[in-house]
Amino acid sequence: MMISAVFGYKFGTYRARKAVVLADTTAQPIDSVVVNGWASEQEYDYWKNGTFTIPEYNGIPLPFQRAIVKIFIDNKYHSTNEYFLTKIRDRAKKVIAYGDFTGNGDREMAFLLEKRDYSSSAIWIITERGNIIYWKQIDGELPTIKRFSKGELIYLEKMELVPAPRNGLVLQTKSSKHVLIYNRHTKTFDSHYQYTTKDIRPARQEIEEDASDSNDTSSSDISH
Repeated sequence: MMISAVFGYKFGTYRARKAVVLADTTAQPIDSVVVNGWASEQEYDYWKNGTFTIPEYNGIPLPFQRAIVKIFIDNKYHSTNEYFLTKIRDRAKKVIAYGDFTGNGDREMAFLLEKRDYSSSAIWIITERGNIIYWKQIDGELPTIKRFSKGELIYLEKMELVPAPRNGLVLQTKSSKHVLIYNRHTKTFDSHYQYTTKDIRPARQEIEEDASDSNDTSSSDISH
């Protein structure tokens, strides 16, 4: 699987969105603030059915719905159909996850979009105000995602399970599993491969064989 990464503040024609809430004296009574990461009420009303095409998405909180509609508008996904939310009803619940992934105390949402080739996808992570904090294209795979919590056992740098330092995401494909976890130093998400029993067994066997060879050599040296 070839994965090419482009992050929210630096991809395509996207402009960074600042989490600024401005009072708007011209706003309609039901929309007392304007958030520049959201579609306007008029845009949302016009485009929501073309964005959320199956009932399974009705439960997405309204701020996130408006943020997703804004992403579709800005990238012209409604006209190009380059990316879209899955239309498979029993898959829909597996392409959305919520949590405080950055550890900033914000409510954040991760979601997957399918590409029009029906074999590739992209993952987005956004805040409730529509700030894009992560975007990555995933070529040749249609993964699922789910949240894991701080303290759950995961693989990070080594073939050794350790408690997760913060909340994160499991990205599961047919051939592999990775976790995405926020790196506070680089201000982005790092991907870590999650080893399987098939990975671990040969590695342990190789270590045991190396240790055995080393012991045999040591014994031979002593005997001489």
